[in-house]
Amino acid sequence: MKPFDDMASAVVDRPRLRSLLPKEHGAYAELAVPMLAALAAGAPGASALLLAAGAWALFLAHEPALVLLGRRGERARTEHRERAVIRLRILGLAGVVLGAPGLVLAPPVVRWASLAVAALAIVFAALVALGHERSTAGEVLAAIVLAGVAFPVGLACGIDLGVAARAWLVWSLGFVAVVIPARSIGAARRLSTPVGIRVLPAGLALGIGLALWGPVFHGLELVALAPLVLSSGWLGIARPPPQRLRQIGWSIVASALLAGCVLVLAAKVRV
Repeated sequence: MKPFDDMASAVVDRPRLRSLLPKEHGAYAELAVPMLAALAAGAPGASALLLAAGAWALFLAHEPALVLLGRRGERARTEHRERAVIRLRILGLAGVVLGAPGLVLAPPVVRWASLAVAALAIVFAALVALGHERSTAGEVLAAIVLAGVAFPVGLACGIDLGVAARAWLVWSLGFVAVVIPARSIGAARRLSTPVGIRVLPAGLALGIGLALWGPVFHGLELVALAPLVLSSGWLGIARPPPQRLRQIGWSIVASALLAGCVLVLAAKVRV
């Protein structure tokens, strides 16, 4: 029976297959919803689709990079190093192979917009390398960068520069307003923080939106900001328990989808 015992031992000792997909579920929405809104608001061609596909490849490369950096623990890095290296190479190459022709086919304004987003992405990469990606600054910058991918994609779809830039500003204000109170879910300090502090992100986002109403924002952009601001305020006031994290996540996604629909309408009205 020894051969069978050896086989059983090998099965037990084999490292459990670990998913190399990004674990931050909110990041999927921060990338996908603004991108879908940009594609729906314009007329996506080869350039826009290639840029979008390249961005997704680079986004999916984030998890194997974290494994190799040891952010998922030393055991994960030891057991899954080879898979992570292969996955990172494939996705990195795919991002370049897809994104480069998308930039070549795009007008110059798209390339400049992509450069602006890439500059912020490099700053975020530096935070990741330093181990600060889970800090407030790291998560805020991640939300801005992920939403910003829709900026060049929207321009490649033929959306007006001002409309695309205002949409990025709406997404940035809305996502940052939601990210900050969402970070405190499950933290002990959420029970003792005054309600005025907890709703401060929502108040700041709304205040900035109102201040920009007229010189920057039009009516529909301000309306688009409202669902995410309301979600942020609800998180600050209701202080939902960690057990409701899944429901909280889906409610934020629903708010983002509603905001996206309004932004699509705003872009269509100005076509």
